[in-house]
Amino acid sequence: MRPKLSKSASAVTSQRRRLPAALKHGAFAKIELLPWEDPAAYEQLHQQLLEEFEPEGVLQEECVRDIWTATWRKQRLRDHRNVETRAALLQPENRVFDQRPIPLVANRIERAKAILENSSSEQPNLPRDDYERLLSFSSFLTLDASPRVVECAIGCLPEEYRNHLRTQVPRENYEESHHWIIAIKKEVDGVLLPKVHERRPDPDGYLAAAAGLLAPEKMLEDLAVEERLEAQMDRALRRLCWLKTQKKLDREAKQKIVEAKAS
Repeated sequence: MRPKLSKSASAVTSQRRRLPAALKHGAFAKIELLPWEDPAAYEQLHQQLLEEFEPEGVLQEECVRDIWTATWRKQRLRDHRNVETRAALLQPENRVFDQRPIPLVANRIERAKAILENSSSEQPNLPRDDYERLLSFSSFLTLDASPRVVECAIGCLPEEYRNHLRTQVPRENYEESHHWIIAIKKEVDGVLLPKVHERRPDPDGYLAAAAGLLAPEKMLEDLAVEERLEAQMDRALRRLCWLKTQKKLDREAKQKIVEAKAS
């Protein structure tokens, strides 16, 4: 049996397991430099502040350090926004127009290999719009595909693209079926997909992500964090100015005493 922990020991263990409150928001992390942040940029900011304020003594250096950390954390907050925005826009439903069809291959085995090489670990979604439908159709084509199956697949496309392919690439114009499939592949990849891409048939693709990022409560939360950081910087700056003023007055007073003794 494990020995029972005392109340105080149990509390310490519980505190160790809990995430510190300061780490709940990246801008207020106790760790001054996170693993992915640039140490050179962090130190460069420190040097710039030292050159600007020229601190004298421990107290003034402490004020500059407070300004330094608050400024860095404010930049961290902005980086957090940018990363969050990018992550939202890279969601699967917003990446449809970044996908490209796989090249035409000889048979179904080669097609399966190409699909696996170009696929991600995400779960596949059902076709959501015209671009994705055409993309799936293009990826389906192989040189050894049955003409009847290809005709059936064309018949499943939206009417606009079905009519386009039957008009521009009719089956009767080609003696060999693989020549017909090559022509279809070329027409889909070179004409239809770019046409639909320019049209952007799903203009609301980013609205869900934008609504979350621009929600009033989210904006107010970021604003509140910025205000706290700016208040921290203002306090440190006022304290630094006061210390510099006292240092100057003290220096002037000592200089007067020296001059008085000399005279």
